[in-house]
Amino acid sequence: MTGSTRTTAHRHHQQTGRDTMPTTTASRGATLSAADLAALRKHVVHTADGKLATTSVTKPRTVEEFATTADDVRRIVATDLAAFVEQQAKKAPKGDVPPPVPVLIWAHGGLTDKSAGLLTAHHQVAWWKKNGVYPIHLVWESGLMTTLADVISGKATGKRGFTDITDRAVEAAARVLGGRKFWDDMKLDSAAACLPAMKDGTRGGADVLAGALREYMAANQGAIDIHVAGHSAGSIYHSHFVPRLFDGADAIDHVASVTFLAPAVRLDTFEATLLPLAESGKIHDVAIFTMDETHEKRDNTAGVYRKSLLYLVSRAFEAERGAKILGLDEHLRSAGRTMAYLGDDPGRLVKGPISKGRLSSTQATSHGDFDNDVETMMSLARRVVGVPDSDEPDGVADFPMRAREVALEGGSSRMPRPEPTGVRGAVPRKLALCIGIDKYPKDPLGGCVADADAWGAALEAARFDVEYIRDGDATRDEILRAMLDKISSARDGDVVAIQFAGHGTFVPDLDGDETDAFGASDEALCPVDFRGGELIVDDDLGAIWDAIPDGVSATLFFDSCHSGTVNRGLTRSEFDAKRYPVGATPRMTVLDGDEEEAFRSKRAAALGDEFRRAAWDRVVAVETDRAAEAPAPRGDQREVLVSACQPDQVALETNGHGVFTTAALAVLAKSPGLTNSEFVAAVFDIIDDDYEQRPLLSAAGSLGSRVLLTSLHDAVDQQKVIVEPDGQRSPADVRTAAIVAILRATADLLESGSP
Repeated sequence: MTGSTRTTAHRHHQQTGRDTMPTTTASRGATLSAADLAALRKHVVHTADGKLATTSVTKPRTVEEFATTADDVRRIVATDLAAFVEQQAKKAPKGDVPPPVPVLIWAHGGLTDKSAGLLTAHHQVAWWKKNGVYPIHLVWESGLMTTLADVISGKATGKRGFTDITDRAVEAAARVLGGRKFWDDMKLDSAAACLPAMKDGTRGGADVLAGALREYMAANQGAIDIHVAGHSAGSIYHSHFVPRLFDGADAIDHVASVTFLAPAVRLDTFEATLLPLAESGKIHDVAIFTMDETHEKRDNTAGVYRKSLLYLVSRAFEAERGAKILGLDEHLRSAGRTMAYLGDDPGRLVKGPISKGRLSSTQATSHGDFDNDVETMMSLARRVVGVPDSDEPDGVADFPMRAREVALEGGSSRMPRPEPTGVRGAVPRKLALCIGIDKYPKDPLGGCVADADAWGAALEAARFDVEYIRDGDATRDEILRAMLDKISSARDGDVVAIQFAGHGTFVPDLDGDETDAFGASDEALCPVDFRGGELIVDDDLGAIWDAIPDGVSATLFFDSCHSGTVNRGLTRSEFDAKRYPVGATPRMTVLDGDEEEAFRSKRAAALGDEFRRAAWDRVVAVETDRAAEAPAPRGDQREVLVSACQPDQVALETNGHGVFTTAALAVLAKSPGLTNSEFVAAVFDIIDDDYEQRPLLSAAGSLGSRVLLTSLHDAVDQQKVIVEPDGQRSPADVRTAAIVAILRATADLLESGSP
């Protein structure tokens, strides 16, 4: 209801539905017996953080007990694989040289946990062996991320859900609520698994496998052929693994095939690692199965994102928004070097859904379908076995139904689709969020909650529906979710106002897009939990403002030391040296070394020891586009930001309120109908010269000339006084006068305590 006050009560949507998950996950209730787990020890290489276990249980009874050591890996190749090769050789006609036995190295997707990875192996191993193929499954722990549905719906205890969501809002949520860190951790784990031995002997688990395969093939020329396949992020894993097969004095001479299903690897990584091997003939054939652009944009990820997961990877998880991904049709089409190799022929590039022969068919219509789709997996099997693309019977065993159940039985939470509210012609809604934090543990303030209450009263009087977040409730997660909730629930014609009063600071810039007097720094707002690394940097805010829907007017009032510009213009020493009028307190603070490190650990992949740092160096080295190009500046700025101070100034509070808030609400009450530029100029004029603080307007294009807090569909003069021909005031004028009276009363109350 307009004018009502909502507290920070969480609004959850828990409508349960059935949907295809992003990648293969364990079905509900599925379990593996001790006998199942014992059998998998011949076919699974399991790593955690890229490393093998130091001890393993010969007869594991639970998934948790299942582990792989370096000795286990060598046993898989030298004993288990060797026994299978010997069995297959006995099937060859007497006197004939047995053909090479296909060995398939499989890597699952990045959102698959240990249990699901083992279950997939369990369901596929017998099928591969029935087709004369020896499978080795790489099961890697990548720090399983809470499903996207949980992030958006707020199912985790104490987390806010969203009243509605759009794809741009999902991208913003994924980026600012942990998606980027998860993806970096996952890439780091895949690279770490493939690292050669360090000085201390530490070695990646998959590198042990590569070494064992090289040794076996050197001693058993022509006995096996290696085929590599991976789904989704499994392509990232193999981009590090396959090159290890060609390293060292015992390097193999070729890999028979590499097949990726909906690959999530970056194009630049693929072109730096695998494509040169394919171009030189060391990899005999590379094939990609993915969806065409139409079906990628019809896909649905976890019921909340209305595109393929690969778009979310590109726009939210990677370092730069819009990173080129190998599995995205629209990115592939513009990849000259890759397309020169693949061609536009279904022989190497299978864009589905399509049925074109026994080797190049897929009916997958969702990112998570590929490793469960019968035609896709049968096409892969025929390629591995070496079946010709003809109409003759091929004898390849049918892909088992139970393998597909791994994904299809999994449930997911489904968010409601946007309601058709706020469309053009409807009465615009006015939505507001007011945030005030006084109770910081180390550096409390005294006027921020009062500011939030005063702004809220003024906005309620202007018929805004206002929500408040105060003090202990104002954590980073809650603030970002509330901001995104306001933005994502707005529709064409609506007006959104977001106010923040609290500390501002600066933090190390982790993505290389900023430099200033401190070195590389980002501006940041300080939630109540900021000392533990939970800060809101300008990059976070930019991701949220980029999600502002078309036709929505969004205005931000920040009464803190956050100027909204690229850089602060104030050094630490200048801040420490500043002197303020008696009774004035700065709304700015500085992090110490431990707090900066806490911030880094919250944002960046956990590097830890030398092994992890070496793995991260490998990740960055093969992301050549990321290394060569600075992050692109934000375009199409949609928000109006009114900041309390200039980049080289400090926001102050005195007499129980922020200096900016006191002046701003006074102007708002006495001079309604000002444009954004006029409003800021008026506030600038009335702030006492004793306070070296002047507000700053950030508004792109024509936004500065828009009337403050009005719908983008309103005429510029809509909120000015309207006089009827007979001299009587119109109903709109009467409403305006009533609102002005309330605002003036609020301003008088604020000014009564001013010096």
